Amino acid sequence: MNSIWNKNYFLFKERFPELSNSLEVKFSNEIEFETAKNGSLTAKRKNLLLHSKYNPEKEADNLVNRFDSEKKDTAIFLGFGLGYGPVEFARKFSEPTLIIIEEDTATFFSALKAIDWSPVFEHKKLIFIIGASVEQNAALISNCSYSKTHIFKNKSHTAHNQEYFDSVENIIFQNKQKEEVNTNTLEKFSRLWLSNSCKNLDYIEKLDGVNKFLNTANGIPFVIIAAGPSLEKILPHLNKIKDRAITVCVDTSLHSCLEFNVEPDFIILADPQYYCSLHLEFLKSPESILVTEIRFQCKEIILFSSMFPIGNFFEKNTQEKGLLAAGGSVTTTAWDFARMCGASEIYLAGMDLGFPNKETHIRGSKFEEKIHCESFRIKTSETKNIETLFSATPFYAKDYNGNEILTDKKMQLFSWWFEKNCTNAVSQGVKTFSLTPESLAINGIEKFNLEEFLLKPDIKDKRKIFFENAQENKKKLSNSKGISFEQQKNQFGENLKILESLAKRGINLCNKALCSPLSIPEVFGKLNEIDQKISSSSAKDAAALVFPTQRQLDSLSEKISNDSEAEKKLYSIRYSNLIYTELLKSINLYKKFFPNSN
Repeated sequence: MNSIWNKNYFLFKERFPELSNSLEVKFSNEIEFETAKNGSLTAKRKNLLLHSKYNPEKEADNLVNRFDSEKKDTAIFLGFGLGYGPVEFARKFSEPTLIIIEEDTATFFSALKAIDWSPVFEHKKLIFIIGASVEQNAALISNCSYSKTHIFKNKSHTAHNQEYFDSVENIIFQNKQKEEVNTNTLEKFSRLWLSNSCKNLDYIEKLDGVNKFLNTANGIPFVIIAAGPSLEKILPHLNKIKDRAITVCVDTSLHSCLEFNVEPDFIILADPQYYCSLHLEFLKSPESILVTEIRFQCKEIILFSSMFPIGNFFEKNTQEKGLLAAGGSVTTTAWDFARMCGASEIYLAGMDLGFPNKETHIRGSKFEEKIHCESFRIKTSETKNIETLFSATPFYAKDYNGNEILTDKKMQLFSWWFEKNCTNAVSQGVKTFSLTPESLAINGIEKFNLEEFLLKPDIKDKRKIFFENAQENKKKLSNSKGISFEQQKNQFGENLKILESLAKRGINLCNKALCSPLSIPEVFGKLNEIDQKISSSSAKDAAALVFPTQRQLDSLSEKISNDSEAEKKLYSIRYSNLIYTELLKSINLYKKFFPNSN
């Protein structure tokens, strides 16, 4: 072995001891090494050049110069050839996170034998994903912000395993879609959420949280009742299912359950939009527990931890309710509730994530009834169904029976969530099954025969113990309360006052600098002090709920930019002024709900 290999492998083992011990050292027999015109090592693989035949270092330099360090904080290399790209990136950029992905360990070790990777192994924010499955990639890169991530890919570096790299890129694209959905939703509903959150704050103190059901299941199976068309085959058996499992019904399927005289144990309403609350309109289920953030005639209402900063602020020092996942669909929240309760077996019914027989929802659901009520002669219910079917780039996939099912990009986002989380849950002893084989087939969720499920034993006694355990948990949680709710309100109001004062001072300083450019150095120092105080404020995250998204800020900043050299020097002052002004607007929206902040 050459000295380059010895050095690289030593650094690799030193930096990633567990990963190095898990990988078998082997080298690719497909890579042919050659000498480039400048004397450096280059190579080809199956007649595809991995790097320049003239100057691979200059080629790598041109490649990484595309990285915008002001807008991006992460670089992902999908494959790397001999590694010139990652090495050059590590030399030039020390702060951004560097992620290197390659499934074929022989390719990776062949690269370590070729050139010096020292700059890469010395990079302080380095993630190696070597020999990992697509699912493991998903877990490791799912939190990367797409808008702040630069993807480096070269056809010759991925051709040896194109299907694998396409799947990884699909995960990255999923992150992009998720970000776009989150941004669009935040821009549309943030002010409404702020208003509703503030109006409902007192319920945080009055109502219990889902965490009182933490790990109370003790082997009891859970059945989640969703509102897909395939639920129709399950409804006649709901009474027997309820005898054998804890039933968790999503808001959209409650009407159907009540039609069959079944009151589920739990109802999940996770979406804070007004129209989603209409799924429960004119209904009542006095034997059910509602898991939500709204009111409804039922046995009990319990809350899960708020998805919004204002709720988080008040829970932190009083009593946290218990966090449930939000994967875009209420069924994801229902699944996570079952997992939190300690269920080792979770069964899904009617969670189709597609359109079996070109149907969109179970008959009699609020969606279907609304379509019929709004239909008229030139816009019938059939027309509306067609719009739904083709509104989000439909395509065909397979159900659990291997038959074609029409689905779309929106449903695919939800299926990715289930695939990732259900697969991970298996390693924790939690298995997920589908009672409706007409549903979209998802990795990590197995088909389960309904007739076989109905042979399971009655859980009457276990159900009683389940709810008794919850009451015991409630007593323990009640003893862990922090400061009073009124103290929290007063503290929040005082924090708003401080934020308001800082924002106003920042605006005044920016205006001073804009009127007198000579004062800019002095102003910058004072603005830094203000920014540090804002960053340390415990109320800043709550204000962020109605703060403009990055997309909105970029749009606003375009109006204050100018290409002239003189104006460029003032741009940062103008941008700071914009940030303080928007922060002040956010604070003013809260002030009417907190009198002591005025």
